[in-house]
Amino acid sequence: MDEPGEIPTDVDADADASCVMGDACDGEADASAQPAARHGRLRRAFAWSRRNGYLVVVAGAILVVTRAIDFSPPPEVRVGKANVAQLVGDAPTQEFSHELSNPQAVQVRATLRLYPDDQLQVGAPDPDTDAVGKVLSQPVVTTILGMNATVDQTVRLEAGELEIALSLDATPRLVGTAKRGQPAPELVLEHELTVRSRRDSWWRTRPSERVHLDQRGFLGKVEEHGHRIVFTVDEHLFSLDLEIHRSAAPPPSLARTKDP
Repeated sequence: MDEPGEIPTDVDADADASCVMGDACDGEADASAQPAARHGRLRRAFAWSRRNGYLVVVAGAILVVTRAIDFSPPPEVRVGKANVAQLVGDAPTQEFSHELSNPQAVQVRATLRLYPDDQLQVGAPDPDTDAVGKVLSQPVVTTILGMNATVDQTVRLEAGELEIALSLDATPRLVGTAKRGQPAPELVLEHELTVRSRRDSWWRTRPSERVHLDQRGFLGKVEEHGHRIVFTVDEHLFSLDLEIHRSAAPPPSLARTKDP
């Protein structure tokens, strides 16, 4: 029985109300804690990046380099012993003309051959050894006695990285004078030969250029036996065979050298 003057209270209602208020307070605390935790993580990440920023730069540089440069070796970086035939085939054979109506006419033939092994002995023509090599070019140039014949050849090897330029100036001349009833004077070949190379590589800012052969002089007995010149360019072995053929008509009395 309630005492007079007291206000009745509902304990359960007060307890429920306190629980509801308590839940509301917990929700507000959680909501305010989430931004704080997120801010803390950002601060820690920022502090780590400041201490280790160089790692990010290195990783980015590695990514750029690996995407920009292919480090895998090319399928062919140089001419090997077994793949010369795959790179170049024999040039068409060029024969001398047997119908030179001009008595002063002389033909010069220059046969450039590449061998698969730079250790081969190719100082003198040999059918078996020469069959292993490949004829790159065989131009025949017609000139007249005392006049220059020019042969310029360019060869590219190693996927185009190596360029070889050959320049030949050949001038046929007679030795002595023609005498009635005597054989024709000997024919000599005055020549200037230069072989240069140019190599391009991705790590070089400028191409590398070299001179491998620079010679000049008079060559005798070329009409009878020919003359072979051997040279190498970066372990690539070449031979250059020089031959001359003149008209069957009696030669004129000009373009002769002095008697020895």
